[in-house]
Amino acid sequence: MATQMGSEEGFKATIAEYLESLPTQFCRRVFSNPAACLAIFRLLSTVGKQLVMSMLYLETAIKLQDIYQWAKVEHQPLVRSKVHQLRKLQILAEERGTVSLNPVFREQLRNALTGGGDFSSFGIPFTGSTGNRGVSKKWLASYANDRWEAILHFMVGHSADAEPPSESVRGILRMSRLMEDSEDGMKITNSGFQFLLQDPGSQVWTVLLQYLRLAEMQDMDVVEVLNFMFQLVSLQLGRPYSTEALTRNQQKMLSELCSFGLLYQDNVGAPQFYPTHLITSLSSSGASHSGPSGVDNAAAAASGTGRSAIPTGSKATGELAKPSSQGFIILETNCRMYAYTNSALQIAILNLFVHLVNRFPNFITGALTRDSIRRALMRGITADQIITFLTTHAHPQMQGRTPVLPITVTDQIRLWEQERNRLRPTAAYFYKDFGQKQEYERMF
Repeated sequence: MATQMGSEEGFKATIAEYLESLPTQFCRRVFSNPAACLAIFRLLSTVGKQLVMSMLYLETAIKLQDIYQWAKVEHQPLVRSKVHQLRKLQILAEERGTVSLNPVFREQLRNALTGGGDFSSFGIPFTGSTGNRGVSKKWLASYANDRWEAILHFMVGHSADAEPPSESVRGILRMSRLMEDSEDGMKITNSGFQFLLQDPGSQVWTVLLQYLRLAEMQDMDVVEVLNFMFQLVSLQLGRPYSTEALTRNQQKMLSELCSFGLLYQDNVGAPQFYPTHLITSLSSSGASHSGPSGVDNAAAAASGTGRSAIPTGSKATGELAKPSSQGFIILETNCRMYAYTNSALQIAILNLFVHLVNRFPNFITGALTRDSIRRALMRGITADQIITFLTTHAHPQMQGRTPVLPITVTDQIRLWEQERNRLRPTAAYFYKDFGQKQEYERMF
């Protein structure tokens, strides 16, 4: 399974690659779950959704050429590529120039949209007493962000006032090579810094993909784990769900995902659990970062999985809810940096490659120096990653410039990187003990 770091689309493509790698019998088991079919449908592109909905109630196959005619001539290559992707996902089946939806996928997606079939795949709501303590959406948002930010603080080596991550969390960070062991403990890697550049939705998908990899290594039923993931994505935020029908593997997965803040459970063995916005927003159109565009709201309402978005203006939403488009960094041509932030996490990330000088309640100053950049390079962080981070989080006054960052600064960062990479190993062959000069000359 590919685990590349990249844009949000890159993460979705990685999930698609994982589904494409499943054997036919595994896909049939995944498609037999209505919640899984709805989650996969929501992760499709807008054109992919349109193709599926257009064929959802067709009982007979349709010619490929007829599908291509649904689009204008200039857009037909896009439709061809989407049809090809749906075939790789085994959602479409092709035979003699005609295509049709996978009958299992078609039936269960219908059930998901109309409320038929085994609706317990969307979770069994808990009807018992939840105690005197009220678990609201606001409280769940605060809990989830505290857990997730504690992991990010741990990755950047910042001693924030939060409990350290559990051993299972550290194991996944180590297995995914986001962090590695060193003499001074675990430290962030090149992939880990790239992970920090992503939005929370993409970060959560990375963790879930790594958990699938862990499940394979532990000989767990991958389809069972995958279906449970899709079930969690389809749950309603703020509503308690029963653990009574969960299998042993799902109970184990439940406790481990609680360590990441994706779920909340009062204690191990509690009869109910709550999904948090970190996981319910992965396929929601209301998610500002992680949700794919063009989700059919009517379909979500019909399936009973519509969710209310967490208000980003609330203090309980934490640092994760702040859109990355609101930049806070100003960089001068003399490599001096000014950052308008009071986020301990953002300051900790900047400290990886910036020499911090002054810190005020909502403002810090620093500079990019040779030593600070070399310190980052020794951690495995590249010059391009530093430049990307500074560009992404540049202040709106800088965003209007072209280029966004001063060329003198970007060139200097790359020059400092080249100083460390003056010598590069190259594979070579060594020949000796030639018997005659003619043999030596023939070699060249």
